[in-house]
Amino acid sequence: MRTRDSTVWHWNVSPRARFIFAVTRTFVKPAFTYWPTSDRGIRQLEKLDALADRLPKPKNLDIEPLTMGGVSCEKVTHPRRATGALEGATILYFHGGGFIFCGLATHRALCGLLSAKAGVPVISVRYRQLPEGSIGTSVVDAMAAYAALLETAEDPNKIVVAGDSAGGYLAMKVAEIAALRGITRPAAVVGYSPLLNVDLEEHDPDFMKRDAYLPMSQVEKLKDRWLNGPDNIVGEQSPINADPKLLAPSFLVCAEYELMRPDVEIMTENFIKAEQTVETHIWSGQIHAFPVIGKALREGRTIVDLSIAFLERTLASKRQISA
Repeated sequence: MRTRDSTVWHWNVSPRARFIFAVTRTFVKPAFTYWPTSDRGIRQLEKLDALADRLPKPKNLDIEPLTMGGVSCEKVTHPRRATGALEGATILYFHGGGFIFCGLATHRALCGLLSAKAGVPVISVRYRQLPEGSIGTSVVDAMAAYAALLETAEDPNKIVVAGDSAGGYLAMKVAEIAALRGITRPAAVVGYSPLLNVDLEEHDPDFMKRDAYLPMSQVEKLKDRWLNGPDNIVGEQSPINADPKLLAPSFLVCAEYELMRPDVEIMTENFIKAEQTVETHIWSGQIHAFPVIGKALREGRTIVDLSIAFLERTLASKRQISA
């Protein structure tokens, strides 16, 4: 592990992580490269969540379907209850999947791990995606769920918004829009390989080719559909362009070689320049959004622990300031 300013580099890669990286690069990336981005192709990908829902549910968890602001969600709770700074907190989680696939089931293991480790409820949001709606539609659902949670959370000042990939985009947008609307802001943001910039083609193409399984060619095909209404994106189109002072203290993670890393580093510098709290971890030998694998990957468990420690420090600091 090596630290530079607010960024921590991790070089210790487990054999399991090396195996996952090799498999995704050899088999998953070629499949994604040629997968059709038509409505039919997207509908086929949607079946992944249904398949994941057939798997055994994580043990020792209470999983409760609910609706937040008209949006289908799932509340995941572990018997352990937080004490100290995290007492009364709630995590609002937005799954990744490029705004085209994944859902509650694919991310249930991670949400369960977060709940167990933090001792707080995790509410996972099933927001609308392509072809049902564009990114703007996903943002509408994310804000509806957040606004509803403000009315029902044990402590609305202790809501953490979190997500991976596309879900990381939504978490940042919720923080930005809450500030713009003058409503209670999230206490913190957690982004696992967050998408912070919809203009990924601006970055070095040679670097972008090194992602283990996300092909830039498909991102470029999806971009027009991401941005083509029917709902407009409130605020900045890309969170990387938002005023950092509008955003919450943030914990960011990415792999050494993935599409999201350049903007994670830029966002980190933006936070530092604005004197805003940020902690960033870059891990060698990992795939995009590797914490989603949950308990099955040592590095994922470590990142979850580090993110919860960040939240404890952040909420403790807020409590001291308010006192």
